[in-house]
Amino acid sequence: MPTPDLPINIAPAGPDDIGLVQRLAHEVWHRHYPGIITVEQIDYMLERGYSRDALLAFVGGGPGATRDERGIALARIGATPVGFVAWYQAGDRAMKLERLYVLPEHHRKGIGRALIEHVAARAGAAGCGSLTLNVNRGNTGSVRAYERCGFVVADSGDFPIGGGFVMEDFVMLREL
Repeated sequence: MPTPDLPINIAPAGPDDIGLVQRLAHEVWHRHYPGIITVEQIDYMLERGYSRDALLAFVGGGPGATRDERGIALARIGATPVGFVAWYQAGDRAMKLERLYVLPEHHRKGIGRALIEHVAARAGAAGCGSLTLNVNRGNTGSVRAYERCGFVVADSGDFPIGGGFVMEDFVMLREL
């Protein structure tokens, strides 16, 4: 696996980083997803899932929530932000990897794997035995990348998300 020229730095995101996460998401989604889902669905999902309030739920915590139970982490090479991951605890023994995006020019450099391992460490600290995620069934490159990181397809489904849109996803699982 190729490595970046500079070390990958992964650090927790806070409320002041929400604008950066939104910009990264917008760029990645509009570069990666056309051809997998429509531009209309991309815009709908970005508006719904990347609003300030939606992201504050990850970085602001909640009553009794700890940083191990949910969060967002940013990946940087040097000072340049190149990706992020978000997660939350889904039940007593599972951590849900909710969002994982790396700028396309930084794919295959170990950044996605480093972000997954960051979440796996949080999951272990929270006493979880598995990581789960959803990925679009047509997103074959990402499915293969997750498989290389130890995930297996555990289920599939069509999940209505409103606005007349449906997420046609695999549910993937990695035992810890």
